[in-house]
Order: sequence, then C-alpha cells, then structure tokens
Amino acid sequence: MSEQQTAIPPRGNKTVGDITRSLVPLLVLVVLAVWVLWPRVGSKVHQVDPSGDLRDAGRIGLFTVLAPTGLPSGWRPTSSRLDRPRPGELTIEIGYLTPGEKYARYVQSNVDTAALLGGQIPGAARDGSVRVGGRSWDRYRAARGELAYVLAGATTLLVTGSASAAELDVLASSLR
Repeated sequence: MSEQQTAIPPRGNKTVGDITRSLVPLLVLVVLAVWVLWPRVGSKVHQVDPSGDLRDAGRIGLFTVLAPTGLPSGWRPTSSRLDRPRPGELTIEIGYLTPGEKYARYVQSNVDTAALLGGQIPGAARDGSVRVGGRSWDRYRAARGELAYVLAGATTLLVTGSASAAELDVLASSLR
C-alpha cells in the first residue's frame, strides 16, 4: 500500500454506539413529554347545563317535560339536545356520565314510540319489564347489549346507555 492509500479503520461498532447514545436521550424526552402532556385518569369531563333545553321544551308546551331531579352526586350532564323534527313533534335528550364512569341518557318525546326506538336504539328487542320509580317500564336489550327502559304513554320516556341496570334505575326513578 502506498502512503497515500492508508486503510480506514472499520467503524461498525462505533456507529452503533453513536446511534444508541443519540437515541436514548431522545427517547427519554419523548417519554417525559407523553407523560406530562397525556390526559390523566380522572381528567375533567366536559359538562353541560341542560336547564336551557329543559326550559325551552317546557315553553314549547307540546307536553309536560319530565326532568331528572335529585340525582345523587357524581352524575355529570355531558350532553343536552332539543329536537323539533316536524311541527308538533319534540324530543329532548340529556346524557350523563354516571358515578361508575359509564354513559346514561334519558329521552322524552311525543314522536311515535316505534319510530323513536328505531332511531335511538336500532335493533333492540323487548326483554321483559322492570318496575322503577313506581312505574312499570318495558325493558329492551340493544344489539350491543345495552339495556333500555321504555315507558310509553302520551309521550315516550327512554332511559338507556352503557350504565349498569342499577344506575339506569336511579336515572329512571329521578324523572319528575
């Protein structure tokens, strides 16, 4: 070999070491950023005030609006909706995060009961009845396994969600 053609030493192991020393601090930074910025368990739930929709539904006057009253602490309203699909029809819906961190909702409507059920809990099948709050409700089981309580009359009341039967009982019995 000539003087000008000196052999270059192999750098294989040195390269792996360099990559490792570069990546470990970056990995530590990423883990710290995720740990600091990731939402914590028990993070705040977006709560709403359904009183405006309840008040508006009462003002429309198509039926006597029932509202959840005296729910125990831990019930947090997370959604509220007032819908008038056609003149003379009204639906109010309020969703809650239960103390057990499940979803429960109540719907009251003067829309035809079969149409309401088809729109709210498609594919649900009647599964007996349950007595809650001094009233006999028809019990349905949705295709995904969720329970639904239905009380048909001049208006239809529907209580459903991923909540346990005990939590649905609490919501249904609070409607006054």
